[in-house]
Amino acid sequence: MHKPLIRSGPSAFRRCVGVLAVAVAAGAGAVASLPAAAQAGTASRVAAASSSYAFSTLDNQNDPTFNQLLGINSHNVISGYFGSGATGHPNKGYLINAPYGQANYVNENFPNSAQTQVVGLNNLGDTTGFWVDANGTNHGFVEWNGVFESFNNPKTPAMKGSVNQLLGINNNGVAVGFYNDAKGNAHAYEVNQATSVYTAITIPGAVSATATGINNNGDIAGFATDASKVTSSWLLHAGHLTTYQFPGGNTTEAFGVNDKDQIVGSYLDGSGNMHGFVLSSPLGPTSHWQTIDDPHGVGTTTVNGINDAGDLVGFYTDSAGNTDGMLAMPNTAYLQLQAMPSGTVSFGTDGSGHLTATVNAFGLTPGSSHTVQLRLGNTVVTQFSTLTANSVGQASATLDSTFSGSAPNGSRLVVLNGVKAQNAVSGEVIAETPNVNEGGPTGTLPLTGIVFNSQGTGFGIPAGAASVTYSPSAKTLTVNVTASGVTPGFHAAHIHLGSCQSQGPVQYMLNDFTANSSGQIVNETRHVTGVTSGIPATGWYLNLHQGTSQNILKNGQPTIFFRPLLCASL
Repeated sequence: MHKPLIRSGPSAFRRCVGVLAVAVAAGAGAVASLPAAAQAGTASRVAAASSSYAFSTLDNQNDPTFNQLLGINSHNVISGYFGSGATGHPNKGYLINAPYGQANYVNENFPNSAQTQVVGLNNLGDTTGFWVDANGTNHGFVEWNGVFESFNNPKTPAMKGSVNQLLGINNNGVAVGFYNDAKGNAHAYEVNQATSVYTAITIPGAVSATATGINNNGDIAGFATDASKVTSSWLLHAGHLTTYQFPGGNTTEAFGVNDKDQIVGSYLDGSGNMHGFVLSSPLGPTSHWQTIDDPHGVGTTTVNGINDAGDLVGFYTDSAGNTDGMLAMPNTAYLQLQAMPSGTVSFGTDGSGHLTATVNAFGLTPGSSHTVQLRLGNTVVTQFSTLTANSVGQASATLDSTFSGSAPNGSRLVVLNGVKAQNAVSGEVIAETPNVNEGGPTGTLPLTGIVFNSQGTGFGIPAGAASVTYSPSAKTLTVNVTASGVTPGFHAAHIHLGSCQSQGPVQYMLNDFTANSSGQIVNETRHVTGVTSGIPATGWYLNLHQGTSQNILKNGQPTIFFRPLLCASL
């Protein structure tokens, strides 16, 4: 996670960048009066829930190292931002529409802001969040009917770096959030965007309180910290307050609520690990808690938003330390298809002063062999020794050449589909590095899949998006694909066991997808029947091939046409 600049309880509120304030005309903040008998109500019976989810990682490639998804509405539009907030990586807000490919991200930033986070959105498409000015001051905002307006609670201290954030909005234009007082304690409030009337939300016994979500019934969720530094979630329903703590957990923070009063957020377990949660039927008679852990970020998962269909958004930290956006949908996975093969290349010299290339790649045809060349424009500078993939499509080798010295400025390494250009297909370039900078390479270069047809026409870097949906009632899988940068014609596709990094056998065959004359597959859907179990959390991947279902195999073994073009791990 990025370093927190705001705190509103014992743990840093995870949807924060900086600090806030600006005086905006507002009505008097009337303190909400809560009946004493309802202030500490807690649901008396608790049961575990066991819904199954399909998890998808959605990262805006403008900064694939840091994304947080914060809200989702009933039209499956998601709000969030990229950028950690560190120097050179400012928060930049966005919305994203299904099918959630890179082309479906839409930037949304408060005009002239230094940083913006889009936190909440309603079913009308209006959004809320906060923006940061050049002085590091946070201001809440609402974007209503395409018009941005800044909001700051009038009780916010008038000082540089003050904090004011709006975190949720409903269809009636009521937004909720908090401001920090001079001591840094949070105070929850709601504001009507049409009238600019602010209303305080008081949580009895709280030293610090934050309102994070509001549904279309006017119910408000949030979290509060008491004098003993215990943080609990709360729901304000029809003037009655109920507080919650995850059974056996602590530091339970609610971040969102839907019209069914399902609450989502995070909690810490006894070892200090963070987990997301969904709380259903919080008012009873039986409450249902469920832990949510993204399979790629167990112990680091936060759930920030939920829509009425029960779709979840949030984020997790992966094994590389990156913060990734998370979408969890019942039995549906959205995928970002990536060009194959993929990997890295670094240059060196051997004991004789000859140029070497160390290649680490995956997504090659299993068991295949490849000519590797250094090219300057279309001229071959040198040819390296042969690159060979193992049985799961991986290759890791240092390749020799007879070229003395460093790689020339402007040259690039290319990988061919086969060896010795025996025919047009084997001579096609399937991957290349960027051009070497002047003075020779100084580090590791990316190796990226690229597509040329047999006549040498380039179609660029393949890209696309897909969705995989399981229907338990119909026992079907539905696969929808939109892609570009592939050769025109038919392309075999399968759902395999394994991953893009370690290819495995076919689990389900799909009818070939068809690319048009521009190399595009446009919103094509395929169905698989007789599927008796849902989408697993891990262990499947979707693979589109160069060739057709008729020519990618011979005697059960991959042919030159098997070459993977696009892949995504589920």
